[in-house]
Amino acid sequence: MSAWHRALSVGALAIAGVAAGYPKPATVPYRWQLDFDAGDLRLYVDQESSDAYWYFTYQVTNRTSKDQVWAPRFTLFTDAGEIMISGREVPSRVTEDLLEFLGNELLESQNEAIGDLLQGPEHAREGLVVWPARDTSVNELKMFVRGLSGESARIKNPATAQEIVLYKTLQRDYLVPGDALARGNDPIGLVSERWILR
Repeated sequence: MSAWHRALSVGALAIAGVAAGYPKPATVPYRWQLDFDAGDLRLYVDQESSDAYWYFTYQVTNRTSKDQVWAPRFTLFTDAGEIMISGREVPSRVTEDLLEFLGNELLESQNEAIGDLLQGPEHAREGLVVWPARDTSVNELKMFVRGLSGESARIKNPATAQEIVLYKTLQRDYLVPGDALARGNDPIGLVSERWILR
């Protein structure tokens, strides 16, 4: 099994041997769901350390019938077998440098963006998400965004019989053509986007 396939299985459920299909999100949302305007995924090289970082910007808007709490979880998988939670092993100086580089006064760091998300487009929040890019030779990346929906499902793990909660999650798949470092700050190509339960 490749490192890529092992990475995809971590944190997910092994459903082998289960005749019934793996649960999928409802076709029409029946729970609250936030509007998510995704920016580009890009690579940034810190001039001081020469370390590379993947970064991503977004805008989230609450058009539901009540205020919500915005506490997202952004996870990035690479075909090198890396599984990264945003913000971990990212120096605050790098985040501050990126915020200055992007020059958007409304853009908040990941921690600053957490909190109440009031109703209406006038209360939309813009956020910056950063991961370390230890291996820039990767070709495929998968981003998972949790916290955009109140939909979830409870199932039993067939291996342990323990109940597990799966959350409606946005999956975004990217392809890096060629050398990521040579591309500079050009956007990484988005291949597909879909909702899953994870």
